[in-house]
Amino acid sequence: MPVSEMPALPRPDPTVWARLMRAPLPAALAVAVALAGCSSDGPVKGVAEVAGLATTAQESKPFVRESRTADPAYIPVGRVFPEEPLCFGETPPPPYVPTGTAAKFARPVERKATDACKPRANFKSIEAELEAKRLANDAASTQAKALGRALPPPKPAVIPPTN
Repeated sequence: MPVSEMPALPRPDPTVWARLMRAPLPAALAVAVALAGCSSDGPVKGVAEVAGLATTAQESKPFVRESRTADPAYIPVGRVFPEEPLCFGETPPPPYVPTGTAAKFARPVERKATDACKPRANFKSIEAELEAKRLANDAASTQAKALGRALPPPKPAVIPPTN
Protein backbone atom coordinates (compact mmCIF):
# COMPACT_ATOMS: atom_id res chain seq x y z
CA MET A 1 0.00 0.00 0.00
CA PRO A 2 1.47 3.33 -0.93
CA VAL A 3 1.95 5.94 1.74
CA SER A 4 -0.57 8.27 0.17
CA GLU A 5 -3.32 5.69 0.63
CA MET A 6 -2.59 5.02 4.33
CA PRO A 7 -5.23 6.23 6.78
CA ALA A 8 -4.29 9.24 8.90
CA LEU A 9 -3.26 8.56 12.49
CA PRO A 10 -5.46 10.11 15.15
CA ARG A 11 -3.95 13.18 16.81
CA PRO A 12 -3.38 12.85 20.55
CA ASP A 13 -5.10 15.29 22.87
CA PRO A 14 -2.93 18.31 23.62
CA THR A 15 -1.34 18.04 27.04
CA VAL A 16 -0.48 20.83 29.41
CA TRP A 17 3.14 20.75 28.27
CA ALA A 18 2.13 21.06 24.63
CA ARG A 19 -0.08 24.03 25.49
CA LEU A 20 2.79 25.67 27.35
CA MET A 21 5.11 25.13 24.39
CA ARG A 22 2.67 26.95 22.15
CA ALA A 23 2.61 29.99 24.44
CA PRO A 24 6.11 30.40 25.94
CA LEU A 25 5.68 34.04 26.94
CA PRO A 26 2.63 33.56 29.21
CA ALA A 27 4.28 30.47 30.71
CA ALA A 28 7.49 32.42 31.40
CA LEU A 29 5.48 35.20 33.04
CA ALA A 30 3.60 32.71 35.21
CA VAL A 31 6.87 31.13 36.35
CA ALA A 32 8.39 34.57 37.02
CA VAL A 33 5.41 35.60 39.17
CA ALA A 34 5.56 32.31 41.09
CA LEU A 35 9.28 32.75 41.75
CA ALA A 36 8.77 36.38 42.76
CA GLY A 37 6.48 35.10 45.52
CA CYS A 38 9.46 33.22 46.94
CA SER A 39 11.73 36.26 46.97
CA SER A 40 12.67 37.87 50.28
CA ASP A 41 10.83 41.18 49.85
CA GLY A 42 8.50 42.58 47.27
CA PRO A 43 4.88 43.21 46.46
CA VAL A 44 4.27 39.69 45.17
CA LYS A 45 5.63 38.13 48.40
CA GLY A 46 2.76 39.55 50.50
CA VAL A 47 0.15 38.31 48.06
CA ALA A 48 1.80 34.89 47.93
CA GLU A 49 1.86 34.67 51.75
CA VAL A 50 -1.81 35.55 52.00
CA ALA A 51 -2.63 32.94 49.36
CA GLY A 52 -0.58 30.36 51.24
CA LEU A 53 1.92 29.89 48.42
CA ALA A 54 4.93 31.39 50.25
CA THR A 55 6.28 30.89 53.73
CA THR A 56 7.56 33.35 56.27
CA ALA A 57 10.72 32.81 58.28
CA GLN A 58 10.10 31.68 61.84
CA GLU A 59 11.23 33.86 64.68
CA SER A 60 14.26 32.51 66.50
CA LYS A 61 13.76 30.75 69.82
CA PRO A 62 14.68 32.77 72.94
CA PHE A 63 17.72 30.67 73.80
CA VAL A 64 19.09 31.19 70.28
CA ARG A 65 18.62 34.96 70.47
CA GLU A 66 20.31 35.09 73.89
CA SER A 67 23.30 33.04 72.76
CA ARG A 68 24.02 35.10 69.63
CA THR A 69 25.61 38.50 69.67
CA ALA A 70 23.81 41.48 68.19
CA ASP A 71 26.51 41.97 65.55
CA PRO A 72 28.04 38.61 64.59
CA ALA A 73 31.33 39.06 62.78
CA TYR A 74 32.15 36.98 59.74
CA ILE A 75 35.18 34.79 60.30
CA PRO A 76 36.79 33.96 56.95
CA VAL A 77 38.39 30.60 56.35
CA GLY A 78 42.10 30.57 57.12
CA ARG A 79 42.00 33.46 59.59
CA VAL A 80 44.81 33.31 62.10
CA PHE A 81 43.89 34.29 65.64
CA PRO A 82 46.50 35.85 67.88
CA GLU A 83 47.83 33.54 70.54
CA GLU A 84 47.56 34.57 74.17
CA PRO A 85 49.58 32.08 76.18
CA LEU A 86 49.56 31.84 79.95
CA CYS A 87 51.62 34.39 81.82
CA PHE A 88 54.87 33.13 83.26
CA GLY A 89 54.50 31.82 86.79
CA GLU A 90 57.11 31.69 89.50
CA THR A 91 59.31 29.56 87.29
CA PRO A 92 59.33 29.98 83.52
CA PRO A 93 58.46 26.90 81.48
CA PRO A 94 61.28 24.96 79.87
CA PRO A 95 61.93 25.86 76.23
CA TYR A 96 59.97 23.86 73.69
CA VAL A 97 62.27 21.91 71.43
CA PRO A 98 60.32 20.06 68.73
CA THR A 99 61.58 16.67 67.69
CA GLY A 100 60.86 14.35 64.79
CA THR A 101 58.39 15.52 62.15
CA ALA A 102 57.24 18.42 64.35
CA ALA A 103 60.71 19.95 64.06
CA LYS A 104 60.12 20.50 60.33
CA PHE A 105 56.90 22.47 60.80
CA ALA A 106 57.10 24.13 64.21
CA ARG A 107 57.79 27.85 64.39
CA PRO A 108 60.30 29.02 66.94
CA VAL A 109 58.53 30.39 70.01
CA GLU A 110 60.06 33.56 71.34
CA ARG A 111 58.28 35.29 74.22
CA LYS A 112 59.27 38.10 76.48
CA ALA A 113 57.99 38.73 79.99
CA THR A 114 56.27 41.90 78.75
CA ASP A 115 54.21 40.16 76.01
CA ALA A 116 50.39 39.93 76.34
CA CYS A 117 49.28 36.84 78.24
CA LYS A 118 46.36 35.36 80.14
CA PRO A 119 46.62 35.56 83.94
CA ARG A 120 47.08 32.24 85.67
CA ALA A 121 44.60 33.11 88.46
CA ASN A 122 41.66 32.80 86.05
CA PHE A 123 42.72 29.31 85.03
CA LYS A 124 43.31 28.22 88.61
CA SER A 125 39.72 29.16 89.55
CA ILE A 126 38.37 27.32 86.51
CA GLU A 127 40.49 24.28 87.36
CA ALA A 128 39.11 24.34 90.90
CA GLU A 129 35.51 24.45 89.60
CA LEU A 130 36.17 21.57 87.21
CA GLU A 131 37.81 19.51 89.96
CA ALA A 132 34.79 20.09 92.24
CA LYS A 133 32.45 19.01 89.41
CA ARG A 134 34.58 15.90 88.78
CA LEU A 135 34.41 14.94 92.46
CA ALA A 136 30.62 15.43 92.45
CA ASN A 137 30.30 13.24 89.35
CA ASP A 138 32.50 10.55 90.94
CA ALA A 139 30.32 10.57 94.07
CA ALA A 140 27.14 10.30 91.96
CA SER A 141 28.56 7.40 89.97
CA THR A 142 29.61 5.57 93.15
CA GLN A 143 26.11 6.03 94.56
CA ALA A 144 24.52 4.74 91.33
CA LYS A 145 26.78 1.68 91.31
CA ALA A 146 25.87 0.94 94.94
CA LEU A 147 22.15 1.22 94.16
CA GLY A 148 22.61 -1.04 91.16
CA ARG A 149 24.19 -3.75 93.30
CA ALA A 150 21.57 -3.44 96.07
CA LEU A 151 18.51 -3.80 93.85
CA PRO A 152 17.56 -7.19 92.40
CA PRO A 153 17.87 -7.55 88.63
CA PRO A 154 14.63 -6.97 86.70
CA LYS A 155 12.55 -9.95 85.71
CA PRO A 156 12.48 -10.81 82.03
CA ALA A 157 9.46 -9.63 80.07
CA VAL A 158 6.62 -12.12 79.78
CA ILE A 159 5.19 -12.30 76.29
CA PRO A 160 1.97 -14.35 76.02
CA PRO A 161 1.84 -16.76 73.10
CA THR A 162 -0.12 -15.53 70.11
CA ASN A 163 -1.46 -18.87 68.82
